[in-house]
Amino acid sequence: MNIRVAIILPLVLFILSINAQGIQFFEGTWKEAMAKAKAEDKLLFVDAFAKWCGPCKAMAKNVFTQPSVGEFFNTNFINLKLDMEEADGVTFGHKYPVSAYPTLFFIDGEGKVVKNIKGGQQPDGLIALGEDAMKKVDKSVRYEEKYKAGDRSYDLMYNYVKALNAAGKPSLKISNEYLSSNPEMTEEQKLKYVLEAAVDADTKLFDQVVANKTKIENLVGKDVYAEKCKSACYATIKKAIEFEMESMFLETIQKAKKTFPDDADEFAANAEMQYYKAFQNNDKYIKAYQTLAKKVSKDPAKLKNIVNDIIRSNKDNQKMIADAAEFSGQVYELKEDMESLNQYCSVLVLSKQVDKAIKVVKKAREKAEKDGGDLASYDGLLNFLNSKKI
Repeated sequence: MNIRVAIILPLVLFILSINAQGIQFFEGTWKEAMAKAKAEDKLLFVDAFAKWCGPCKAMAKNVFTQPSVGEFFNTNFINLKLDMEEADGVTFGHKYPVSAYPTLFFIDGEGKVVKNIKGGQQPDGLIALGEDAMKKVDKSVRYEEKYKAGDRSYDLMYNYVKALNAAGKPSLKISNEYLSSNPEMTEEQKLKYVLEAAVDADTKLFDQVVANKTKIENLVGKDVYAEKCKSACYATIKKAIEFEMESMFLETIQKAKKTFPDDADEFAANAEMQYYKAFQNNDKYIKAYQTLAKKVSKDPAKLKNIVNDIIRSNKDNQKMIADAAEFSGQVYELKEDMESLNQYCSVLVLSKQVDKAIKVVKKAREKAEKDGGDLASYDGLLNFLNSKKI
């Protein structure tokens, strides 16, 4: 094995093992964290919380611990938790006022707030917030001037393409022009560049990613390789829908099977849901979401996404709403919290099962009363449900 790969592989595996545990938060003051973010050219993510805050506790237990959240945030941000009622949190609050908990901040190395939002988030929503924050910081401009001046060094080109991708700007033309010039680079550098440049699955660059799967996995790790390929495949599915190209859609599913086989079936079902929903093919849409629901039956967050997808555009289709009610019931069995209960009851109302919803809430209220919990939310939900019987 190449000596450099032998050194890199243990480091990659170590990083992946950390990511699998959820977000790793910086141990130090907020000013030290900001200095670290500036030094590493990353955004600082701050969870401004209070110990007594229910949604804060829920995020700490159920969201920050998710492997997918950890992988994304540990790779892209310096992460910091601040108790706003302790000394360091108080000084942070003088500069960045907080009026509700949790408040989530994305701050650049100069101390400018790029994005902030109040309230608890689910895993997918938190990742989406992070992606949006990254797009708001367009680092490509710092490389563009040197590029226009003729700099074609490897480091400049790699960082330029990476910055364009992070900002959601087109990079394919620049990537292809650079590679077609036959630049001097090692095999490892080329593989790394190609992986970054292959933002769509329907390109020759992505074909190189497929052809060099084992080599790239050895270089960056299987998880990093799979996530980059998923991103490219999802981008191409979106393109296939936009241009109504079923052949591109089907080819992308086949490429998914080659590049990330462990998750390819779930990807295919998800892609089929979006594709057939776009073209109002209800029979295939139903088959797709039923397949996906079976595959993610133990994952409440993914089941919730299916329910939300159904009810957003199919509230008048009682067959689909009945399925959504079944899935939201599964979510509530897996995670008996108020958010899941509210969703379950909302879908039961849509499916004209108000009496069942009332029964479910009464049972949950009885349990909460025995545990000495707050009953106000249950009483409010019961009042809403009873109003639907009239």
